[in-house]
Amino acid sequence: MSTIRDVAAKAGVHPSTVSRVFSGNAQISESTRERVLAAAQVLNFQPNAIARSLSVRRTKTIGVIVPHVFDGYFTDSFFPQLMAGLLEVTYARGYRLLVGGCNGYQDEHVQAMDILATRQADGIVVTSSRLDVDTVGELQRHNTPTVLIGRPPAQHANVAWVDADNRNATQKVVRYLAGLGHRRIAYVGGDPDSSVVKERLEGYLAGMNEAGLTVSEEWIDYGYFAEDGGYQAVERTRRTEANAPTAYFAANDLMAIGILQGLKERGLAVPEQVSVIGTNDSPEAAHLSPRLTSLQVPYRAMAAAAATRLIDAIAQGQLPRGQTTFESQLIERGSVSSIK
Repeated sequence: MSTIRDVAAKAGVHPSTVSRVFSGNAQISESTRERVLAAAQVLNFQPNAIARSLSVRRTKTIGVIVPHVFDGYFTDSFFPQLMAGLLEVTYARGYRLLVGGCNGYQDEHVQAMDILATRQADGIVVTSSRLDVDTVGELQRHNTPTVLIGRPPAQHANVAWVDADNRNATQKVVRYLAGLGHRRIAYVGGDPDSSVVKERLEGYLAGMNEAGLTVSEEWIDYGYFAEDGGYQAVERTRRTEANAPTAYFAANDLMAIGILQGLKERGLAVPEQVSVIGTNDSPEAAHLSPRLTSLQVPYRAMAAAAATRLIDAIAQGQLPRGQTTFESQLIERGSVSSIK
């Protein structure tokens, strides 16, 4: 059976263009539309396969697309928690989990549409929310049962989603550090184009403002969720030691580990001279030296809730509805101390 990629190759367009043609997007030129439809006819690609697969029969399978776009994606504790939550629900409900991969966010919705067009799944769990990629919009235009892990862009506020309290939790972390006397607090985010990183930045800025602290641009950095990204952030945020942070909050534990290494190489003791907090409470956090304080985000519970909501909606022949926010918890260990 031909796929969206096959049609795109024959028509000489990007796969996302094929998806937009079948969704009735008015921004596609008539010549491009005709070229895509002609290629689809030659290849016997069925543009209504998605609708038929959802209305005629069930596969008892849900899909998830994994955008492994940065080094260490599979070693970050987010991924195993995500898979554990999805698998425990699908197994208990008699469903299978189909995992598709893509090496770029732009390819995410194409992979999702391929899974649905070839009738491999009844619905999709979307695990990322990029501000510049409209995977959710593409799925909604096809009336695809979808649950998003993360908050959707404003134009898709009605989509079903589960998420952590990213903004509030980050604000609480800053409040905690400020309460220990820290006045120069750095935020090291992941990918600045993802919604969760934007929400955490908002929480960081709100926390600094609440504490009456002025933010230096040098204290905001992005390590793209990689250990080396955290290591490099130390170099970028400490160009002037007189204005260097006394505390770091990293958006995952991998970057926090890189920060610890960068500080160590500079001869700075943690937590005596600089405090460090990570995110995700990875298994490694409790075994580092010093043991890493980390913001525990309940990704396993979030993934389980997403799978449950999706399967319930499929069973009822409806599109998923509703939103749920999960609270995060700061796990205090030995990498934070008060300013002396």
